[in-house]
Amino acid sequence: MKPDTATWIKRTLIKLGLMVQALILLQACTEHEPSHEAIIRQDLLTIIETLGSPCEQVSEYESATEFSYSVTCETGDRYRISVNPEGRVHIQEHENGNQK
Repeated sequence: MKPDTATWIKRTLIKLGLMVQALILLQACTEHEPSHEAIIRQDLLTIIETLGSPCEQVSEYESATEFSYSVTCETGDRYRISVNPEGRVHIQEHENGNQK
């Protein structure tokens, strides 16, 4: 191999390595954080499950106030979740109105 060819190969490999590193960095930067909606859905699901009510997935929710949500589960069960001024979480089933 001529010295010029060896130098060209070496420079090409270095450039290729830098491009691969840039692509890896770009991929890491473009991974998306969960959306605000996904975080709220997960938090509401966790509250419902923690309080012992059945719900496999929140299909929809609506914010009535800053600390009150109407939640519908995939099963069709509906709940109102609220936080009182003392910070206690309350859950109420929409159908029969039993508060837990």
